[in-house]
Amino acid sequence: MNIIKILFTLLVFVNFSVLANNIKQADSYFEQEKYSLALNEYLSAADSKEPKVYYQLGVMHYKGLGIEADSFKALVWFSLAADKNYDNSVEIVNNLIANVDPEEKSEINALIKSSQLLYTQQAVYRKYQPQLNEKNLKQRIKFDEYENISEVEINTNEGVEDALSMFMATQSGGSSVEGFEGFTSYDTFASDNEFSNTEPYFLIADYDIAPDGSIRNIAQVKTRGSVKSAEFDLSMNNLPKPTFNDQGVSFINRTYLGIANYNRFRMRKEYSSLYKAMKNLTGKLSESDSAKDQYSYGMALMHFPWISQESGDVNKLLKGAAESGYALAKYEYGLKLYREQKEPKQAIYWLLEAAKNDISQAQYRLARILLDSPWVIHDENKALFWLEQAASKGHITSKLKSAEIKLLSTDEDLQDVKGAIVYLTEIDELQNDNPEYKYLQAMAAAKKENRELTKAVRVIRVAIKLGKNLNWDVTSWQAQLNSWTSGGSVFVQDI
Repeated sequence: MNIIKILFTLLVFVNFSVLANNIKQADSYFEQEKYSLALNEYLSAADSKEPKVYYQLGVMHYKGLGIEADSFKALVWFSLAADKNYDNSVEIVNNLIANVDPEEKSEINALIKSSQLLYTQQAVYRKYQPQLNEKNLKQRIKFDEYENISEVEINTNEGVEDALSMFMATQSGGSSVEGFEGFTSYDTFASDNEFSNTEPYFLIADYDIAPDGSIRNIAQVKTRGSVKSAEFDLSMNNLPKPTFNDQGVSFINRTYLGIANYNRFRMRKEYSSLYKAMKNLTGKLSESDSAKDQYSYGMALMHFPWISQESGDVNKLLKGAAESGYALAKYEYGLKLYREQKEPKQAIYWLLEAAKNDISQAQYRLARILLDSPWVIHDENKALFWLEQAASKGHITSKLKSAEIKLLSTDEDLQDVKGAIVYLTEIDELQNDNPEYKYLQAMAAAKKENRELTKAVRVIRVAIKLGKNLNWDVTSWQAQLNSWTSGGSVFVQDI
């Protein structure tokens, strides 16, 4: 047997052993009538395709052991076991649907099949959900003398030159990432300002605040007009350093620029047509009972404070839409709670629910929480799972962060230089000016099988220069460069 076959056999054996231990533990809890513990263990193993796990979950759901009794859920789990002809599962399934009207059987069977996929998928998600760090939940992240990052003013240069370039560059409206719907009517409004032929612009952007206070990974939530200049200005800001128990941490923030930062008086004075049109639009949304419209209404109130509203309206609308099952509302409500640090436990719950609904931004944010948040137990393995879920949908920053873990993780099981290079290659054109991207390119060149150490030194120098231009703390990158060189020029082969 060659070495590859030996390694493959060992890998399969290790995975099987871990699985067997999980099932053995679940069986032990079940025999001791510790049903809640048994249920958790069986659910953790539900992605294993082991028919015994499906069968036991069927039993527990049918009898209400450790969970509320549910005949349909029991039927779904038993049907998964029956697909592999396990024990008497086929007979149980037949008995459970024996009294169903023949005309409805086809519908029941179709529902069972769709539920099978859902239940096994939910079991996988359960395996990768964050574990709360309960002792930290009552403490908050601080920003120097500020209790809340929203109190910090963002500096931008919105002068005449910016106004002309941003307002006049496009007539088609801005772009938006998935997750913010509606309000295409923004694009139909002209300016009411008699001193200018410009149109109103706005930039609503999410970004990560690094422990050094720098702004990174800017993602446009919603825009109108050309916003390149505004986004550049935003990237040049240095915010108060986020700390938790005096230790530097990362955090998420959202910034509103352009008319999204105006007050009601200024909007009515400069853009009265837009003000009136938005007032009419939100009036119509407020009368709708649909979760989507309530979500859109809540987003409008959150993003444009000059729209009439009462305190708490945004949370009420987003929460209601989230509880009605609207996936984007789950994400926005969870993210708002997280940014405000009011209810981190609820925030993480709703972000997880949104991630389960395949919202790529939620999957990225959940991964960053698993990597950075003081309110959960840090877990790179779980984080990489969610990052790759988002990356599979084309989420650029998730590909970048996945590459980072694959290159820099101390966990050998997560190290994957070839996989990291694939991600870096896919995002090259979009991230080529990103200092972090350049740094990871350098590390990939140094760690690949046929190492390109000269390239690694050259590219990390570019990363350091770009980082300094954005006021990033590049001390660790400089230390890495120093370890590769002697006096900054003589190359050291052994790294």
